[in-house]
Amino acid sequence: MDGDMTAAIQETNDSLFEPARLLAELVSATEVEQQCARPAELALDEITLMPELFQPREISEKHIGDLARTIQNFGKVEPVTVLPVGPKAVLVDGHHRMEAYRRVGTVVGIPVRYFQGTPQEAVLEAGRANSQVKLPMASRERQDYAWRLVQLDQHSKAEIAKAAGVSVAQVGNMRGVRKRLGQDAFNYPSWWRAREAAEGSAEEMSDGDREQWKEELAQRFADRLAKEFSTSMAKHPEVAAMALATYFGRKLPEVVAELRDFLPEDDEQSEF
Repeated sequence: MDGDMTAAIQETNDSLFEPARLLAELVSATEVEQQCARPAELALDEITLMPELFQPREISEKHIGDLARTIQNFGKVEPVTVLPVGPKAVLVDGHHRMEAYRRVGTVVGIPVRYFQGTPQEAVLEAGRANSQVKLPMASRERQDYAWRLVQLDQHSKAEIAKAAGVSVAQVGNMRGVRKRLGQDAFNYPSWWRAREAAEGSAEEMSDGDREQWKEELAQRFADRLAKEFSTSMAKHPEVAAMALATYFGRKLPEVVAELRDFLPEDDEQSEF
């Protein structure tokens, strides 16, 4: 892919739409040919994770636990799929396996297979792989992933439908919604919220819908924090508290009051 296409990706999508930004970075990096070694196994920290782009479903704690037990008993599980981008190996499929390896913590090398294709094709591969595994995507996850691909605007309707496991007609509907919403489409990570916004009912949410919207938005913020700081904030709670106090300023008392609802019951009577 030439530089004009890379620029088109960046200009077409809002800078706040993280999957588009990540895809543009990968496309730009692959334009520079580099001969790098491709070992059959990689260390955990040698594999780059971009879940905003390549993870089409939510994390299942049960599935991670099952995989971790298998790793403890047998040492390895099925290889994860990575996209070689210069010296980096970007995870395409195997997010649950990666988390299981991380939790076990004793495996030196993680078996990998290398995806032979472009970053755009790798995005489709992530959807196809997840639709074929023993832990299939739920209907909502398939629709949200199809919506993500529509937002990226890099694939045909047939390619999106096949990768996400939805109908071509639904992809067509999603494209119509994206066109009606314009740049505002990137503010809606879930398909049902985007559809409601396009229909003009986004401001008339039920209590249940509002709670789901808040949970989705909170998860997006949490994912961005995890990407930026990894486990650093959790390891240094006092420093994290100082940083949050600086960030929230006068709003800090309101945040503290909201956080009380998330404390374990045993801690409710203790000083916050």
